[in-house]
Amino acid sequence: MAASTRTHASEAARRYARALFELAQDTGQLADVHNDYKAFVEMAKGSKDLTILLDSPAFSRDEKVKSLAEVMKKSGLGTLLANFVGVMATNGRTADIVPAQSAFDELYAKQRGVQRAVVRTAKDMTGAERARIESILAKAVGGEVELTSEVDPSLIGGIQLRIGSKLVDASIAAKLERMNTAMKGA
Repeated sequence: MAASTRTHASEAARRYARALFELAQDTGQLADVHNDYKAFVEMAKGSKDLTILLDSPAFSRDEKVKSLAEVMKKSGLGTLLANFVGVMATNGRTADIVPAQSAFDELYAKQRGVQRAVVRTAKDMTGAERARIESILAKAVGGEVELTSEVDPSLIGGIQLRIGSKLVDASIAAKLERMNTAMKGA
């Protein structure tokens, strides 16, 4: 599976994302553009050729603009997103297209009042465990929560939970580390 090497949105990517967000909001296409943009990024992450086209300086701006216009046309994604991708390509910002989606996604979640949370566990959670954590978090934050889960076997057991800049580390690995530190001080 191919993936862009850049995942962090630059300031330029954030500005483009904000412009797209505001335009989509003004035209009443916010949900459609959000879904189209997610679909485009998934397509890019799954296609080595598309990732190379976006990231490689070996292609001229004109080649990128023409190729991306064709990709957008054949993909059936919306006109607003197609125009946005075309503008970014014309302005030499193809490497920022994928990272801009995460900035757009943040704006979309904020507009909807959704809190983002990431839970890391040593093994995959069951549907019931995930639902229970989502329910607890929704009550704690007083609103909708979008939960992303990650598996990290080095945690040994327990969970790590991040909401915004807050981290709750209830993993066995962290408990062992705290115990080790306490024993060294004794």
